[in-house]
Formats: sequence, C-alpha cells, structure tokens
Amino acid sequence: MPEAAPGDWRRFVGLELSRAALAKAAARQTELRHAVRVSAAVVAAYALATLLRLPQGYWAVFTAVIIVQSSLGATITASIERLMGTAVGAVVGAGAAMLHARWPEAGGPILALTAALLAFLAAVRPAFKVAPVTAVIMLIGTTTHMDPLVAAFLRVAEITVGSVVGIAATLLIFPARAHASVVDSTDTVAGLLADLLEHYALKLKGGATDLEARGHYDETLKALSKLQTAMTEAERESASRLSDHSVTDALPRTLWRLRNDSVMIGRALREAFPSPGLALPSAAMLNASAAFLRACAALLSGGPRPDRLAFAEAHQAFQAAVETLRAGGGTRALAFDDAARVFGLVFAIENLFGNLGDFEERVEETVGKRG
Repeated sequence: MPEAAPGDWRRFVGLELSRAALAKAAARQTELRHAVRVSAAVVAAYALATLLRLPQGYWAVFTAVIIVQSSLGATITASIERLMGTAVGAVVGAGAAMLHARWPEAGGPILALTAALLAFLAAVRPAFKVAPVTAVIMLIGTTTHMDPLVAAFLRVAEITVGSVVGIAATLLIFPARAHASVVDSTDTVAGLLADLLEHYALKLKGGATDLEARGHYDETLKALSKLQTAMTEAERESASRLSDHSVTDALPRTLWRLRNDSVMIGRALREAFPSPGLALPSAAMLNASAAFLRACAALLSGGPRPDRLAFAEAHQAFQAAVETLRAGGGTRALAFDDAARVFGLVFAIENLFGNLGDFEERVEETVGKRG
C-alpha cells in the first residue's frame, strides 16, 4: 500500500479540524444567534443615540445589551422592567436632586433616604430593581449640571431607545419565540416524570435502575420552574400582539399534579411491594402511562397523537387486577401499613390516569390554538 504524502496528511487533519469546528458551532447555534442579536442591537442603539444627539447615549447601548434575551417574551419582560425602574428612579432622583440643590448641606441624608426608599420598593417589587441605581446616578452622576427634570427625561429617553432597539433586534434577527421554550420545557418535564414512572415500574417487577429518585425530583422542580418562566414570557408575547402562539395556563398546573402523583407512587414503593398479584399489572400501567406522557408532550412539537386505546386497555387491565384483589380478599392478611401502601398505590395510579387524560386535553387545546 503506497505511503501517504505529507501534504495529504495535512489536508486530512485540516478537514477533520474543520468538521470538528462545524460540529461545535452547530451545537452552539442558539448561543451564536444570541451573540449576533446582541451585537446588532449594540450597533443600532449606538447609531440611533448618536443620531438623536442624546448626551449620555451609552445608556441606550447598555440597555440594549441588558434586555436582549434568548426569546422575544423574555426581552419584552426585561425591557418593561427596565423602563419601569428607570422611570420611577428618574422621577424620585429628580425630586431628590431638587432638594439637594436647595439644601446642599443635606446631601448625605437626602442620598441615604432616597436609596433606602427605592431599595425597599425594589425588595417589595423586583421589577423596580433598577430604580435605586437610576436615582443615585441622578444625584451624584454626571447629570448634576442639568436641570433635574431635563436629566430625568433624557435618562428615560435613553433607556427607551435601547429597549426599542433590543426588542426590534430580537424580533427581526433570528427571531426566537417563548412558545418554543414552553414546548421544550414541557417535553423536559414530561421526560423526567416518565423516567420516574418507568423506574417505579421496574421496581415493581423486582428490577433495579441507576435512577436516584430524590435527585430526579429536584431536576423536575427546576424544569417546572423554567416552564413557569417560559409561560410568563409567552403570555407577554401574546399580550404584545408580537406572537400568535398561545398556551393554556392549565398546562403547567397539570404537570404539577402529575409530579404529585409520582411522589405518591414513590411513597407507596418505599419498600418491597406487599401484593405480588397487583405488582405486574401496576408496572404495566406505569409503563403505559410513561409512554402516553411522552407521546402527549411530543404532540406539542408536531409529533403524532398518542395511542389512547393502548393506554385505556392498560388501565382496564389494572382495574381488573384491583377488582380481583378485592374480591379475593388479598389485603385482609396484610399488616395495616402494607395494606395502606397497596391502597395508596391504587389511589395514586387512578389519579395519574385522570391527570394524564387532563394533560392530553390541555395539549390538544394548545395544538388547536396553534392550528
């Protein structure tokens, strides 16, 4: 076999490095798009502030950097909070500056009182967290040579320019909707809960898994929190008429109920299940529930509709096993705690069945709105 020339090896290595770089770039596509949006917003804010001859146009640039987020809803939320905080801080700061101009010897107490009042407001309403900073800058910053009311107006104008540019950049450059984040977060929560159900199904069969339930529940809580944030951003988009997508508010509530059902199932299976005759039908029902849950979540992103028939058949088989257990008096010989765990599992699975049906309806409702 002929030996490869040195140039061939260099071309081969260069090609492999290029492929690796492209793969990394593809994996960071969301981050790269965000970087482009921020860069464009910064340039546009600087150009517009210069065109309008704003004396401190860099605040428009700062605002554009701060408010541009990964989705339109998040950007709108950040811009509204910054505008609200700036407006309140500018008005209070202007009033404090007038007092300082009249009683210059009381500058320290005026500054302390202004900062304290606005810090309290920000603690009560986090949306106003920018207010104390704006007021302090109004008092001791470079605007002290201006009329306080003019300085307040200019500060609000600068922030408004940055906010408008930031929203426009998010809307026009690689537009990202909060609805997509809602779908991703729903899919994540559903996947985590389905993992738990499959884990408990395997326990009922006497098997073992590497899944650590407590840590998994923590991950589920984080995912639910992220979903709630995405829902808020999606609602802001819909309210602003900048998005035609809408998601029912009941979707995250239903997922919370499904998480509670999983917790109840986990409590019933803390120890070896005391009713072998019910173990396998329960495991089959949990596996069917996990598959149905994943299919419902996939429907949000355009997947096929879940198999309701297979899910209903698994539930009927589970109910038949429960009736057989009751008719045969299978729980009479059990200790009180063991009988309580058996009935607790039955109750939790019935709740799970009902809540999964509700989850499917909420998903269908969302898909119907989108269509």
